[in-house]
Amino acid sequence: MAGQESKAQRAETLANYGFDPSTALESRIRETPAAVLKQFEDVGAKPTAHVLTAVERQKVSRAFTALPPLSHRILRERLRSFSFLDGMPNTALTSTINPDEPYKLFDITIRAGILNEDVSKFLTQKERTCFETANSSLNVFIQGGTLDAIVYVLLHEATHIVDGSLQIMTERGLGDRQDKMPASSFTKDVWSGRTTLAPQYRNTLLESIIFRADGKVLSVDQAEAVYKALSRTPFVSLYGSNNWHDDLAEVVTWYHLTVKLKQPYRIEIRKKGQVIFVYEPTKSRLVRSRFDQIKRFYESEQ
Repeated sequence: MAGQESKAQRAETLANYGFDPSTALESRIRETPAAVLKQFEDVGAKPTAHVLTAVERQKVSRAFTALPPLSHRILRERLRSFSFLDGMPNTALTSTINPDEPYKLFDITIRAGILNEDVSKFLTQKERTCFETANSSLNVFIQGGTLDAIVYVLLHEATHIVDGSLQIMTERGLGDRQDKMPASSFTKDVWSGRTTLAPQYRNTLLESIIFRADGKVLSVDQAEAVYKALSRTPFVSLYGSNNWHDDLAEVVTWYHLTVKLKQPYRIEIRKKGQVIFVYEPTKSRLVRSRFDQIKRFYESEQ
């Protein structure tokens, strides 16, 4: 059964890849695997290796420590390498080393630039990619606290690894045409397919954001309408409305940041520096109604 591989399969995989899950997570910070570098080369990108400073290593260690119990355990059991590159075209890449095997292992590669950013700066920059702000007095801000951005990124990517390991969102097909039914209780009445929202949450504007495969950059004049549409859904962020895997990752990440780590989460639209619109997703009844469904991430807490 998915997520319940035999001890023999696990032992075989660990032996084949020379992987020791008893080692400290910090010891797995190493050079980016060649297979990962090739993925970038195949799309015309040429990121370069980044050697962590002592301060940066401390930030990464704090991020590992901040993980929910289940995420920390799964990373200890399945994360082969954790590496950093300069010049990556994206923020992070989680790669499955052996996708065709029952017991899966993973690599995480991170754009090193985020080590110089806090959560608010990183997410504000990311959110602004959704909107064209030239010649406008409006802009979007994410107030997510002052923790290192690596905390947010690792929380998100670690959830993907938990999802891939335990197959929380079991996919029955490779695309929406083959995969119309919700995969788990988390997606019930929220998703009709991996990237298809349930009918009651479909919104033309929300479904046209750049984070979606067929999305586009919208005028910042539409930002308030976009966030009002978001507020009528159980999605904790625009990025979480992209597909059900990112939905889970964002709910776990923002629950952990706001409830466990006591960080703020406010989406603001400002005009000439003055706040004219605020939405706090983790205070939404629809968003909070999903928090009970991620209790498994904390089951090992004492």
